[in-house]
Amino acid sequence: MRILLIIFLFLVSCEKLEEVFVEEDLLQRPQAKRCADCHAQIYEEWKESRHYRAWKSENFRRESENYGKVKCLSCHAPHQVDPEKKPVLRAEFREDGVHCVACHFKEETRSMHGPLKVWSPPHPSTQDLDYTKSEFCAGCHRETYKEWKLAKVRKSCQDCHMPSLGKKDLIQKFPFYLFHLAKRRTSHRFPAQKAKPEDIEVHLKGKELILVNVGVPHNLPTADQGDPKLYLIAQILYGDGKKRTLRKLLSPQSKTALQYRVPYHLRIPDGDVKEVRVKIMRKFAWSDEKETLKELTLRTPSP
Repeated sequence: MRILLIIFLFLVSCEKLEEVFVEEDLLQRPQAKRCADCHAQIYEEWKESRHYRAWKSENFRRESENYGKVKCLSCHAPHQVDPEKKPVLRAEFREDGVHCVACHFKEETRSMHGPLKVWSPPHPSTQDLDYTKSEFCAGCHRETYKEWKLAKVRKSCQDCHMPSLGKKDLIQKFPFYLFHLAKRRTSHRFPAQKAKPEDIEVHLKGKELILVNVGVPHNLPTADQGDPKLYLIAQILYGDGKKRTLRKLLSPQSKTALQYRVPYHLRIPDGDVKEVRVKIMRKFAWSDEKETLKELTLRTPSP
């Protein structure tokens, strides 16, 4: 069936087919659910993402003082997303947050853009490799992008936050899905990718406790807006039986987040330190709950 359709497409002018199949409203910045008519799977993934909730989450409404902080709004309902440019706030369908059209429709070409080369009768489609580069995310995630550049790693934002799903059909609507073979595509859930215990190394050296972010190629935690936190709790046991507890907040807002592979030093009060029990907890920007990330006990070498 697909072979016959391919032959048909070679015999018939693509321009004439576009005249038959083009759906003009797709070039008028429709709501995200309009894109679901063809891209049902991608739409359902996006609905599970934080991009979907970017505008209407209760946390953002509260933090933006009921949408009164104008400087915070445009990244939560952007008109058009471009590499390294802060977007402007769009007028329509703000409740859709960071939606399909904001990322994929470009005014300059009056076409949809994406990383794959495809033929798309309902709307013009332009291949654009910017979608595979971290710079595409930099307009909104500016501070995290700067941190990523300092890390000097080969992995892009997309490698972690749009992981590969293997080969998938891009389109589910008949007859258009017949025009395309499955292609490799990435997740539109944009997972936050929680740090793992092994992403933070903890060492006891002399009179210092040293933490190193070895696994996350930007600050840990990171945020352009919001206030995620790490809580370092160090219980120190001295040789004479005395105890002391040190607490330290690590966060973007306090400028104490762990930089990638840059040691963070915490001075331990003088004394004959026998052991240090370390607990690191975290709180995400969108949650009021704390959870334990890492626990370990460090002992000083015997004389």
